Amino acid sequence: APIYQTLSQLIDGQQTLRDLAMQMKRDVLTVTRSFLAYIQSGLVELSHVPDLPAPVFQATTTPAFHTPLIACVDDSPTICAVMKEIITASGYRFVGLNDPLRAVGMLLGLKPDLIFLDLMMPHTNGYELCEKLRRLDAFCGTPIVILTGNDGVIDRVRAKIVGSTDFLSKAKVDPELVLGTVAKHLKHCTFTKMPTQKLLASGNNKAA
Repeated sequence: APIYQTLSQLIDGQQTLRDLAMQMKRDVLTVTRSFLAYIQSGLVELSHVPDLPAPVFQATTTPAFHTPLIACVDDSPTICAVMKEIITASGYRFVGLNDPLRAVGMLLGLKPDLIFLDLMMPHTNGYELCEKLRRLDAFCGTPIVILTGNDGVIDRVRAKIVGSTDFLSKAKVDPELVLGTVAKHLKHCTFTKMPTQKLLASGNNKAA
């Protein structure tokens, strides 16, 4: 029979039913039915062939880069503007908050990586704000730096008592000191910083 002659030419012990169907340009079911009589008579024997393993794709993990958010709570828009220029030009994100009474709620929503707190503000002060923040789980480990125009020993001691991480004078905002303080307390953050040479010149001019 023509079908038997065709099959006898194709069967070589290395072909699967699917391979034969493709070569004969027929569907697998039709080819299988053609084999039934020969299989039952013992002329053709089928062997089990395991499926090919599914290809395994190795997932590549890309390290997550996080750009730290720096917050500055100061009732002076000028100080916030200077801090913003220094910090953003160095590759960090920045948010300035001029209303100390709303600062805690806003900081909870923003969850900054580091907080600068002005020492003397209307209706409250940096000590009180720092103490409130430290009572919250969200800020128990957040670096908090007190900004003050009075760099006295008593102020430093009190700042430590309420839980501040560091103390920075704002009598004349020094970009190098600001960025050095940020870098010191954000060693765990991985990101690419921008050059700061131009920033240092403009920052000194505005702070003078």
